[in-house]
Amino acid sequence: MTYPTLTTLNLYTLSGTAEAFTAAVQALAARVEREGHPGVLSYRFFVSEADGLGRAVVGYADSAAWIGHHDIAMHWPEMKALDAAAKLSDVTFLGDYSDDIRDWLAGSSLSAVLHTGLSAAAGFQRRG
Repeated sequence: MTYPTLTTLNLYTLSGTAEAFTAAVQALAARVEREGHPGVLSYRFFVSEADGLGRAVVGYADSAAWIGHHDIAMHWPEMKALDAAAKLSDVTFLGDYSDDIRDWLAGSSLSAVLHTGLSAAAGFQRRG
């Protein structure tokens, strides 16, 4: 089993209902699982209707997998549906944040607040 060296925590502000966000992320997650980059090791979304927020916790094999995932999925209609359902407002990179990711982001239209510089300090992950 491969463990992520990069995890992202994404915060979304819902543009509409929790149901619309849920439908969008269910379709996106299904396509990423089926056709996405093999370095996407986990892809989980959460929603709070009461707060009007969504979150994603995504585990990547490495920074190259993060770039590969975004190169593959950014133009999919499922990603466009997520963009319509919620605005990505905040991204926290935990772990392997590379110059390649920094360069990729510099060429993107991402307007979310970025948090970087958090290196792995300790921990473990059990096999389920």
